[in-house]
Amino acid sequence: MLYTILIRSTPTHCGRGRRAAITLGTLVALGVSAVSLAAEPVRPGLTPKLQGLLMEEMIQIELAMQEVFSAIVQGRHTTVAEKGQSIHDSFILDQSMTDEDRQDLKTAVPAEFLQMDAYLHELSASLAEAGRAEDTPRQVELFGRMTESCVACHSTYVTDRFEGLETSDVPAEWGLGPLP
Repeated sequence: MLYTILIRSTPTHCGRGRRAAITLGTLVALGVSAVSLAAEPVRPGLTPKLQGLLMEEMIQIELAMQEVFSAIVQGRHTTVAEKGQSIHDSFILDQSMTDEDRQDLKTAVPAEFLQMDAYLHELSASLAEAGRAEDTPRQVELFGRMTESCVACHSTYVTDRFEGLETSDVPAEWGLGPLP
């Protein structure tokens, strides 16, 4: 969602340009090696307000993903669709940020962090579609990719909070790969 916020704050003339920028960003991200992903935690660079908003959004995503897991294993496709869509549409940051906050965010986080965020939200939109289609194998696949995305981001940018992920050997493509 962070990536979406920054894209929204930049004037665009058409959806194709935005999609092209996202596609280009994803392709560039795929070229990033695992070594260059070993970044410093982003929390220290965020303002207290941004830290709080980001934490609130992550808690809501985690709760929704817990519900999605239960819904997948119980065949509750409507819940998968609803929760997948709610993760995609999580606009806590967007609704609460000022222009100054957006600038602070751009300064505090690397582009790869924003790309990981955009990829997670892409995956969640696809999960919602799989829920509506009642496609359980696709739901399982996408939920796994979402989990990989969370682990990749946390092991790269939040090791000060999730120390158990600090030494994890996370594949470079986790969190940055194209949709399956």
